[in-house]
Amino acid sequence: MIRRILIMVLSCAALGANAVLAASPERHRINTTPEALVLDTPERGPAPAEMTKVSRTGGTVTLRRTFLDDFSSFTPNAPPWRHHFDHGPYDKIWARTLTSNLEQQINVDPGFAGTGTRPLRLNPFSVEDGILQITGSAAPKATQPQLDGYEYVSGMLSSAGSFEQKYGFFEARLRVPSGKGLWPAFWLKRDARYAPEGTSSWPPEIDVMEHIGAPASYHVTTHWGLSPDNERSGLKVPVEAPTQRFHTYGVLWDEERTVFYLDRQPVAQIETKPNHHVAMFMLINLALGGHWPGPVDPATLPATYGIDWVAVWQFSDQ
Repeated sequence: MIRRILIMVLSCAALGANAVLAASPERHRINTTPEALVLDTPERGPAPAEMTKVSRTGGTVTLRRTFLDDFSSFTPNAPPWRHHFDHGPYDKIWARTLTSNLEQQINVDPGFAGTGTRPLRLNPFSVEDGILQITGSAAPKATQPQLDGYEYVSGMLSSAGSFEQKYGFFEARLRVPSGKGLWPAFWLKRDARYAPEGTSSWPPEIDVMEHIGAPASYHVTTHWGLSPDNERSGLKVPVEAPTQRFHTYGVLWDEERTVFYLDRQPVAQIETKPNHHVAMFMLINLALGGHWPGPVDPATLPATYGIDWVAVWQFSDQ
């Protein structure tokens, strides 16, 4: 009871001048992204070396918000978001997909020209009632030569270069699409610019949510070993109707433990691996096809990934 009262007090204090908005249809978005946040955490003790379920909670942490985008407005290719991977420049095809994953799409935005000289004006982003939607679809035939033959287009958000943070709670409210070969994800990664000279920028990687078609589950994973070993550990987490309802997917990450959350409840945990003690940025993307979900089924397209908001908090003592 005391904990619940504390959360309510912090939420109300965070609203302040936004009290009028709290009575609007957007109330759920404000109340769930307070400036101060208290989370239940797993009971203390040695953190597990492999990903395990959280069976008991035994403490709380208090955090302060450091980032929020609720998509009340959105302009493609403007801070804090860009739409290509950090390993390549804006105008390169190979920076717009992950060939190592066998993805079948190019991630585009209206200014992207592909291999041509004029923007293709392909826009996978739209905002409806404060929800950012990323739509994966077949590429128009006329654009495919400038897309290096890729037949599908989709979109991604990357905060690389705009927002990165070491430790804290990273969370997004999402609704995933349904269909064979769809691969929506929310994940964290170290910026390639900060990788030690002579080393790869990947891993570390923390996958907060990956959905590969199962109607009532998603995956959480941490990656810490270099290829070809690619040391990783993950867990399949049950979730109710993720293609029909919004859920919040989060990760609480500190120097000892990495804890994954579903709707603010801890569901999985693992020790924080040695190369995870670095700042990471956020990515949210809808891949089409890949070695994990298999080839995309054209009949499932267009497919839309809904993003209500993205928020980050830092520990109050950091």
